[in-house]
Amino acid sequence: MDDTLKELNTLERTFAGFEKPSNLKLSLLKIITDNFSDELKIGEGGCGKVYKGILRNGIIAVKRLFNSHTIDDRMFHQEVQSLTMAKHKNTVRFLGYCSHTEGQAIDLDGKIILAEIRERLLCFEYLGNGSLEDHITDELRGLEWQTRYQIIQGICEGLHHLHKEKGIIHMDLKPANILLDENMVPKITDFGLSRLDEKSQTLSENRFLSLRYCAPEYQIHGRMSAKSDIYSLGVIIRELVTGSREEPSTTKVLRRWKHRWNKSVKDKQSGYKEVAKCLDLAQRCMHTDPTYRPHIWNIIGDLQEMRSVDAHNSYTTECLELEDMLGIEPLDEMNLPFKLNRQLSCSIELTNDTGRYFAFRILTTSLWPYYIVPAEDIVPPRSKLTVNITLQATKNAPLQNQYKDEFTVQSTTVDGNLKTMDINGEMFDENPGKVVDKVNFMIVLDAS
Repeated sequence: MDDTLKELNTLERTFAGFEKPSNLKLSLLKIITDNFSDELKIGEGGCGKVYKGILRNGIIAVKRLFNSHTIDDRMFHQEVQSLTMAKHKNTVRFLGYCSHTEGQAIDLDGKIILAEIRERLLCFEYLGNGSLEDHITDELRGLEWQTRYQIIQGICEGLHHLHKEKGIIHMDLKPANILLDENMVPKITDFGLSRLDEKSQTLSENRFLSLRYCAPEYQIHGRMSAKSDIYSLGVIIRELVTGSREEPSTTKVLRRWKHRWNKSVKDKQSGYKEVAKCLDLAQRCMHTDPTYRPHIWNIIGDLQEMRSVDAHNSYTTECLELEDMLGIEPLDEMNLPFKLNRQLSCSIELTNDTGRYFAFRILTTSLWPYYIVPAEDIVPPRSKLTVNITLQATKNAPLQNQYKDEFTVQSTTVDGNLKTMDINGEMFDENPGKVVDKVNFMIVLDAS
């Protein structure tokens, strides 16, 4: 049995849970990734490219790190040790590493010199359900609340394992670094990798970090602590609840969840307290002063308290008093097969299940010649209205195979005596005590 086959057997036994992570040869990783072929490439981030590694008993993920010339070997092996220590259901399982260096003769300005070629790679379990980034949507579509709440719990438990039990700061916590298994269980990945290149880069040189999730004390002063991860966690929680990182109106968020739950027997009459508490938790996590952010163990306690104490009734009563919003179907992307010189049409249905009158208007920033009928109108109580959207025939084709156009439905309750001709833009301005709902939907022109 040659060395490569022995190494393959060891890696497969590690994958099966019978061996500990070990140092792997570059030649083996080249074999299982088909020499890092584009066909097996599954992603690329700030610190490397990720490939599928094909084993006889399954598939693993092989991360080939960038900037390997500037990665300090001592730091690399410290991080390997950290990855080996982290063993939790909500962290991605580490399977092995490769630290390979070889000399190679190259021609530099007519002189032959011996250059040092370095490869640093890390191997993990492969999770085929993508990252959390692929699943973040607003309240009206996408993942059900219970799934979102379980994902929040799982992320917090994984971060608690890193902070409290292993003393590891992630430094780049974001939805793209949270993978999901087939049961939508979140698993934190890439923890600690930002520290591999600290020797050579500064923040201004884009030190792997995503500013959208990066704590202000690090962006401004370069200070990083476990509380910096808490800030990132707050942004993620807010995005999971609302689909956006912008500070939300709790009342609006609850109305949108209530509207969705009205269609679902499974989730009806539940979750109001959890939604409100999660928004409050996200706000506390995102405090500009890190000393006011909660510790991860306090966050775990808050989440457990939400489910252990039966305090849903007050929130349920409060939310039942909220007026429902104008329903819009479909919310999923509508695909139109684009043809030159051919008119294309689709429609949406607006549903008013309340006892109030709703005025609405539909807006788009698209440059394509859409014709919307009606573009604005009034929907009476307990009624439905169909809106037809037509793309006029055009001689110009989209520059991309799939071109997305976004439309916004704005709606608000009005007096029953209002006429369609009286609808104006000021009616949809946000004012204290006035609720204006805004729901986006997409039309995709498919020119492939």
